[in-house]
Amino acid sequence: MTRKPCPNKEENLKDCPCDWPNCPRKGTCCECVAHHREEGDLPACLH
Repeated sequence: MTRKPCPNKEENLKDCPCDWPNCPRKGTCCECVAHHREEGDLPACLH
């Protein structure tokens, strides 16, 4: 499945607490939350 680019990515990046410099999901919250859910943990924004 091809996802559309997040229209809010630039705005999300302003407050994103992710400290992984090369994270491909940084600023794309829905993908970040889904990834962490699959891993059984919480993203930095929910800690």
